Amino acid sequence: MTLEEMRKRISEDNETKDLKLSNSDILVVNRYLDLRGEVVDGYRVALKTDPYVEIVYLPTTEKLAEEARDKFKNHLLVFNSEVYLQDASLDDFKLLNEEREKVVKELKNFVENYKKSHYSKGYYISGKYGTGKTYLLSAVAHALVRKHINVLMVFMPDLVRSVRQGISDGSLEEKINQLKQVEVLMFDDIGGENMTPWFRDEVLLPVLQYRLSARLTTFFTSNLGSKELLNSLTNDKNQKIDFVKAQRVIQRITELAHYIKLDEEQYEV
Repeated sequence: MTLEEMRKRISEDNETKDLKLSNSDILVVNRYLDLRGEVVDGYRVALKTDPYVEIVYLPTTEKLAEEARDKFKNHLLVFNSEVYLQDASLDDFKLLNEEREKVVKELKNFVENYKKSHYSKGYYISGKYGTGKTYLLSAVAHALVRKHINVLMVFMPDLVRSVRQGISDGSLEEKINQLKQVEVLMFDDIGGENMTPWFRDEVLLPVLQYRLSARLTTFFTSNLGSKELLNSLTNDKNQKIDFVKAQRVIQRITELAHYIKLDEEQYEV
């Protein structure tokens, strides 16, 4: 194909007809037209014209979603956690009463309106075992992942064990920084672990304080209400200072998350 034939082809194409091209640019654009529509390993061919004309490969929507899911799973593996439910969806959550309908509506509204550029307060979902707390958390996590949001979901007992391991293998600081800085952090089953005063004061509180200051979204689920969690976090009931430290954690949680209580009816999701 001659240069003039290429120029004619480009001028007749709706995407490229208005481009002002040098002779060398014509070769690039003509090659792009040959490749247009191709997808290779999740990347599609695209034409970039600023600051200069070049062929680039951009990830497809499916590839971006896959990468976000992989990143999500990689984070879970860092903390030795496989608690999330892979197929959880807010659309599939069983609406057995008006309370559950309200909860799902509120969480769907949260997902729909969540933006990286705008801080959204998270949720503290309280309810007895079997009421669907982990399912809801997993469903929100996957909905956010589909929007290419970086989500880290940790099962609290696993996290406590992982932090202990981090002390011995030198990865503690890295793990704490991940907890602090991830876009959306989800603590599943807080209060269900054997939390030491050291973990509460040197790990959990600094993470919550950082996320509050940085305005980063944080979720929690627990079998306990806020007063019960306060008692769980107070290791020494006879020491006023220990109670005050536990109270600081509760205060940060209150500032980070709206409170939702599921009814006590147990069911299978």
